Amino acid sequence: AFLDNVTTILLITPITITLCQVMHLDARKVILAMVMFSNIGGASTGIGDPPNVLIINSPLLNESITFGKFTAHMMVGAIFCSLTAYLYFWLMLKRTTNSLLVQDSDVQELLREAELWQRIADRSYIGTADETAVKDMLASKAAHVKRLAEERLVTPTEVTKTYKVNLPKLRAQYGIRDKGKLVKTATVLIVCIILFFIYSLPIIHTTPGEVAMAGAIALIIAIDHHDMEGLLHKVEWATLMFFAGLFILVECLEKLGLIGTLGDFAASLITNISPDYQLPAAISIIIWMAAIISAFIDNIPFTAGIIPVISQIVSETGLPLEPLVYALAFGACLGGNGTLIGASANVVAVGIAEEKGYKVSFFQFMKIGFPVMLVTVTTAHVYLLVCHCWLEWGNH
Repeated sequence: AFLDNVTTILLITPITITLCQVMHLDARKVILAMVMFSNIGGASTGIGDPPNVLIINSPLLNESITFGKFTAHMMVGAIFCSLTAYLYFWLMLKRTTNSLLVQDSDVQELLREAELWQRIADRSYIGTADETAVKDMLASKAAHVKRLAEERLVTPTEVTKTYKVNLPKLRAQYGIRDKGKLVKTATVLIVCIILFFIYSLPIIHTTPGEVAMAGAIALIIAIDHHDMEGLLHKVEWATLMFFAGLFILVECLEKLGLIGTLGDFAASLITNISPDYQLPAAISIIIWMAAIISAFIDNIPFTAGIIPVISQIVSETGLPLEPLVYALAFGACLGGNGTLIGASANVVAVGIAEEKGYKVSFFQFMKIGFPVMLVTVTTAHVYLLVCHCWLEWGNH
């Protein structure tokens, strides 16, 4: 919430992967849950997600939408969304707790063999006594192999014991070897994080990219590192090139007028609705349009293109500005959970995971992310309707 979610993911994902390896957990599911909660948390403040930064700094909105007011409204809704997302993950994993555990390759092979024997037994034809005996023999073989696999299965209790044994080894393996470099690195990191917090203020004329580059250069100088080739080799070039191509594609769509056309279509729908129902209709249209489009088009250029449309809707209909802005913010941030390319944090997390040997495909991400998007956007939708159509919070 108080640190850009891409930065958060960059810092936490490697640690998460290491802990999952120690605890025999499937790092893919843990990383996906982590990045989705990061996107939800990023929606709660004006600096947690890039679309919110655009909204806070927009000259069309910043006179009416202050950082404190924005955070006060969004934080409450983000908490409700986090609770419903947690409930969804709990229900999804409630009966499949062991599916989070990663079994050794020999155990997986035994389970596959047992399944194969059982499938052959089930398909065996029973006609004579000999055929019945063969079927029973195949079923017995399947049960025997399955028992062998179950004897070697990693259980939650064993994971706890293994973790307690491996924790001292981790501390010894990844202990602090150079306290001087640690102090210098921590100092540069803290300064960068502080600048990430305040870069959106008018007195700070910089961008997160400039802060990150300045911090990297300062750290290289501070620790007197000479192996530049090794450092450049560790840069996530594939992820950077993906972002470059994605932003070029989205910019082309914006220049061709696609985003503007969608915004004008939404504006025409809202202005043609009866004044008594314009506010709930406007909130509904904006939040769901933002969520669905942001799932397939990066939410940063989309938000930049829709802000003028919201200003236009307010001037033409006289609707309060704040509910429409919050609907856009919730839709853009939560919609990013829908697909792999919906938010920058998604691509960064999956890129780091793939580097560590955990590949997550577009459809694997969408299988978990899209239902989470639907659940959380529905929660935010209800929250906005209750707050602004029933309680009339901030409708002025």
